[in-house]
Amino acid sequence: MKKLSKLFLTSAVILGIGSIGLAKTSQLTQAQSLVTKQPGTKNYGIYSKINAKGVSHKVASTSQFKVGHYQSNTSKKTRSGRYWYVYVDGHTVGWVNEKFFVRNKISVAKSVSLVKNEYGKFDTIDAINYVTDSHGTVINPTKVHTSARVISSAKAGNTQVNYTYGKAHASVNVVVRNDREEGISSANIVPKAGPKAISIKSGHRSNFNIATKATKLNNNGTKLSTLFFEPSTLSLRGSWLTQVGPIPEGLTVSNGWSTVSMLADSSDQRGHLVAYKNNEMSKFNTQKLTSLSLGSFKKLAANIKVSPYIRLGHAQSLGSTANYIYVIANDNKQSNSENSEEILQIRKSDMQIEKIWSFKIWNGSASGKRYIHNAVMVNDHTMYALFHNGGYHRYEYWKVTRVGDTWTPVEVGATQSDFVNGSPVQGFTYDANKKRFYIAYNDHIFKVKEDGEYLGKSSFNTNREIEGISVSGSKLYVQMAQRSEILSGSIK
Repeated sequence: MKKLSKLFLTSAVILGIGSIGLAKTSQLTQAQSLVTKQPGTKNYGIYSKINAKGVSHKVASTSQFKVGHYQSNTSKKTRSGRYWYVYVDGHTVGWVNEKFFVRNKISVAKSVSLVKNEYGKFDTIDAINYVTDSHGTVINPTKVHTSARVISSAKAGNTQVNYTYGKAHASVNVVVRNDREEGISSANIVPKAGPKAISIKSGHRSNFNIATKATKLNNNGTKLSTLFFEPSTLSLRGSWLTQVGPIPEGLTVSNGWSTVSMLADSSDQRGHLVAYKNNEMSKFNTQKLTSLSLGSFKKLAANIKVSPYIRLGHAQSLGSTANYIYVIANDNKQSNSENSEEILQIRKSDMQIEKIWSFKIWNGSASGKRYIHNAVMVNDHTMYALFHNGGYHRYEYWKVTRVGDTWTPVEVGATQSDFVNGSPVQGFTYDANKKRFYIAYNDHIFKVKEDGEYLGKSSFNTNREIEGISVSGSKLYVQMAQRSEILSGSIK
């Protein structure tokens, strides 16, 4: 996706928050800049009225927004404790006791396992889910003190990394695996003949207006229609740390949930994952989330989860299973590199990182490096990865299998084609039922057998970009950008 200007980004987010106002203040109220608050797990009431004695007129409970994105810019100290006026997923809600928030806490991944690679390095900040101060306010992770900021993966070993911020502390073990040959394979498959590369026009139409008409696409055996339009953003306008969206970068669907990655800017490496329970979303009202009545908002928001502000890389390579979401957190600014890449395992329950692995794919040695920009996890042990070998004008398909913490790559197919001239892949997924890959560029979807045999393409004149594709069961799902929308349907 092309980078939005900061001026346009600001306008887009204003459109997203609609008519939300700020909390009324009094001489007892402490106003401050907008911050993110980390929700806890206990249930607290949310109230619309407050005075020096306390709160009254309950309007909601925190249990209705268990994994929501909480923001505030106002707090008030009363006889019954300090309360914060909160906005959840960008919608005004009310006052909640500060005890609800997670305070003086650093949450990190439970473990980190790195492939042995003399060129690889791990930034220990990548393991942080969130950091909070004594009021439950989320702190920029770069402000945390670490006992080791960067760990080389050149030598096998175990390093305990300690994190501290004020009274908060945490630690994680970072293990460098001891097999130097791990990740080294052979790209020796003779590629199947592919199509002549086509030139396509830019598919970037900046449109954050409210949609009132469903999308229907039908071309060459692919039929797609609107599942639901998404909110442009799930936050009030703020810093990159507090803002969710408005740029979608990836999609994965499993067990009835769609999970999308959202960045504040297309050049970011950190952002949020947002999960929607598909059959609870309204085709058109979900996009109006921030301006709905509180009653309607609560019904939808109860089925939306927002992760903390975590490192996602380019965030376009996702996968999901019954219990986890997987992110291959690559850096799309690297055309090809000897560096290792990270796989994040994220719990669906609370949208936080459980484990991090790194992996590499080399053809024989580092000189045959395969830095992966597009991949998809299809179960908890298997990933398919796509590599564009531009020098030889072909695409390679790799199956990477995990046993324990070891990731072993095997080339399974190749296609002699660039498919598209000069345009990056916007989406990549695997259809286990048909044993084929789908590769998306702007509004084109190419179909390829697992061994690389070209099957055809579907093209749509939408003047929009596909930002992610996923297969769940017999259905194909597509994430479209501006306005953000998830389509579902079938493909022959």
